[in-house]
Amino acid sequence: MKIIINNKLLDFDNKEENINKIFETINSILTESELELSCLIIDGKPVKKEFYQYFKENIQTIREVVVEVITVGVIVNETLDSACKYIEDIILLIKPLSEEFYQLPKQNSWQDLANLFEGMQWLMETVNRIDSFNHLERFVSDYGIWNEYVQIIKSLSDVILELEGAMVNQDHVLIGDLLQYEILPIFEQAEEKLIFLSATGGNHRVS
Repeated sequence: MKIIINNKLLDFDNKEENINKIFETINSILTESELELSCLIIDGKPVKKEFYQYFKENIQTIREVVVEVITVGVIVNETLDSACKYIEDIILLIKPLSEEFYQLPKQNSWQDLANLFEGMQWLMETVNRIDSFNHLERFVSDYGIWNEYVQIIKSLSDVILELEGAMVNQDHVLIGDLLQYEILPIFEQAEEKLIFLSATGGNHRVS
């Protein structure tokens, strides 16, 4: 089979014992080139997960694998832009949502709260993913501000635990307090940092 990655053409025999070597070679090139895997185009078919299983089941027939890649800079840009837009939108919803829980939350209130809970977890996941990149200081516009943003988002972890407990106990007042006095200030601080890190948040473009 032929493996095409980052303008390189590699040849491997279609043998199951070569699968690990194929993946090691691909990962090595990705690391050296500071690229991330987007997906594999295997004989014209996009494959986005369970790569090993796919190779194992089709090893005898695979002819060509095109490794679709994305640069770390693009990932950082797109992720920060998405985070900036999400935080900008959610800030407008948090105070009204807290008021609903101070009074009598409706079914929609609980759904909005569940969505917020998922959004906070997503923000933490994006921070962990970006922070794991090598030489990240080359891909963010201000590494110091990035580290401040990381600490702000990571402070959500304690609030998430409190919120989870309040949701289980259906403690409406505590939920309202957490929304207005804990979560909202964290998001407002995060937004201030993202203005300097995100293309959609200001004039600074990460590279």
